[in-house]
Parts: sequence; C-alpha cells; structure tokens
Amino acid sequence: MPDADQLLMQRFQQGDDGAFEVLLHKYQGMVHAVVRRYLGSRYAGVEDVAQQVFIRVYRGKATYQPKAKVKTWLYSVTVNACLNEIRRLRAEKNRRVQAFTAVFGDGDGAPGAGPALADGRARAPSARLEEGEVAAQVRAAVDRLPEQQRLALVLSRFEGCSYEEVAEAMGTTIPAVKSLLTRARDHLRRALGHLVEAGSEPVPEGNP
Repeated sequence: MPDADQLLMQRFQQGDDGAFEVLLHKYQGMVHAVVRRYLGSRYAGVEDVAQQVFIRVYRGKATYQPKAKVKTWLYSVTVNACLNEIRRLRAEKNRRVQAFTAVFGDGDGAPGAGPALADGRARAPSARLEEGEVAAQVRAAVDRLPEQQRLALVLSRFEGCSYEEVAEAMGTTIPAVKSLLTRARDHLRRALGHLVEAGSEPVPEGNP
C-alpha cells in the first residue's frame, strides 16, 4: 500500500500543485539541513541550492517512481544538487586562479603557476574560536573528508538514514556505503586523535 507521501506524489504527478505545496512544507527543513551540513552553514548559497532542489522536484516529478520512498528520492535529488554546486564552485575557483595567474604570474615571475586562492567555504580562525575550538575542529575535519565520504556521513550520521537509504540516495551499493563510512571514520579518528586523548568523541554528534 502506498504511504501518505507516495499518494501526495501521485496527486502531484496528476497535476495537483497543492500536493506539491504539502510536500514542500513537510520536507523543506530536511533539504535545508542536508545542504547546510554538506556545503557548510557559512556558505552563502545554501538557500539557493535548497530552492534548486525543489525546482528540480517540480520539473522532474515524472521521474519519481512509486516504488521508492519520497523521502529517499528527495535525498537523491538533494545529493545531486549539492554535488553539482561543488563542481560549479570548483570550476569557478579554477577559472579565477587561471585569470589571476595570467595577469600576475605566480609571484616569482613564473607563468602558469599562480597562488592557490582561499576556498570560499573555509572558515576563518576567528569564527572557529567563536563557535568553540572543539566544535570547529570537528567541523573542519568533516569538511576535509572526500565528497562521497562526507555525503555518506551526513546522510547516515546526521539524517539517520539506513544503509539502504544512503545507497539509494547516492546511487551506489550498501557495501560501498559501509566502506565509505568506515573510511570517513578512519579519517576523522586520525584528524581528531588529540580530542580522543582528551576524552572527546571523534565522530560529530551535532551539526557539522
């Protein structure tokens, strides 16, 4: 039997925009949370990316299959939107570096090797201190995780998704998800080993 969300999606697919409004109000908090945790709460484009998710949902309603949970399908749309934003930011950063290098060189007169520009999502030391030194170190460690590991961790640890839901949202397998989470935890243990010695939990419990 379809659940309430699936029935709403079916109504939406049949042209009932009111059903879409219900789904939007129900899941906009979840979508914002995933985007914020993945891109960083200080990233100025969080709201724009979250809006893009629901634009994609509205335009791509025909791609939803009733056999899937609506929540899991929304996770997959959100994951793809986050990955696209990361790729866009990386391409934009590369273009800025190339343009800077073309004009100024690398600072030693050697062309083609300009200085690396600071990542726009990086947090300033003063901000980290304001938020608490330990919390900042945990957030920074999560931010440094490879993209796929970070996504798996966000969905599993912070969103409470099962292995099956994470695998479906990321378009991969359960064994691959388990491997990503194992590697993510290993990365965090190495990065935050000094906190373990001080009695702190290395895997974050709150918002990254």
